[in-house]
Amino acid sequence: MSHQLRHSESRRFVLPFVGSLSILASAVVAQSTESGSETALDVDALSALSGRPVLDVTLGIWFPRLEGTIDIGPNGTELDVGDDLSVDDSQAIFNGEARVESGRWEFLLGGYVANASGNATLSGPARIGGLLAPAGTMVDSSIDVWSITGEIAYSIFTPFRDRRFAWSDPVDRSKGNRTSDGRPIIDLRLEVLFGTRFLNLEQEYELAGVGTVSTNNTWVSPYLGVGIELDWDSRESLGFLNRIEFDVTAGWGPAFGGGNSSLTIRVDGAFYVTRDLALTLGYRLNDFDLEREETAFNGGLQGLFAGVRYTW
Repeated sequence: MSHQLRHSESRRFVLPFVGSLSILASAVVAQSTESGSETALDVDALSALSGRPVLDVTLGIWFPRLEGTIDIGPNGTELDVGDDLSVDDSQAIFNGEARVESGRWEFLLGGYVANASGNATLSGPARIGGLLAPAGTMVDSSIDVWSITGEIAYSIFTPFRDRRFAWSDPVDRSKGNRTSDGRPIIDLRLEVLFGTRFLNLEQEYELAGVGTVSTNNTWVSPYLGVGIELDWDSRESLGFLNRIEFDVTAGWGPAFGGGNSSLTIRVDGAFYVTRDLALTLGYRLNDFDLEREETAFNGGLQGLFAGVRYTW
């Protein structure tokens, strides 16, 4: 699958989801405004309470498929990891994330380890790592990827808070947007973010009757991005869920150490069955275009995500 096609598929998945967040926010607030009289609340105290640091940990299973092309060694043959090497089966791997939120700041740390392997017969002659394999050669392939990501985000626009921007004068926007116990019904945040991804790619190809080729390289990719997050206190609307949280994040940046670039997309929906415990469903894309010493990998991992989140 081409680099452009993978990005096109990601946009078709993410953009309609982002647009629906603003529609949902407007509808819920409109419904809340019509819901009768409100109890007098200490808005300043509630704002201070909502600014306390919050830690949440998400433990989940990611179901990615490896996609892309490899090209190893001088004058290497470009091979597709699916069509040529059969290393594109879906996996089930652990993906953990920890996040701290304090005021407008948010800090995230996450990572994963993915192992893909497969067997295939070359449909034509191929040069891999300086070895020439004729058509019909059996190839036993193994591609391992591990990644660690650190990220800092800042909420630049919060239309339902007393300060829409950090530099804005405070205005009481709580009317129609508070539950009976004073919690905000809707909180929408638009974020800018900076992150760094450490990515290791280890490859091994056993060419029957020819030899074995292996590589092991690490890249560092700082990236900039944007995000949108919507929190909805759904107790008075749905009853069976405490709150629902939607989060979409995208970041792009160069890959140092001989690489070109990396792209990260996260889409999450967290459904809180209690105030602290949530079930999460989402999507992850980690796309990378990497090169080093006449070795290139242009592809990535993408798939659905499911997990459990606990908030302190």
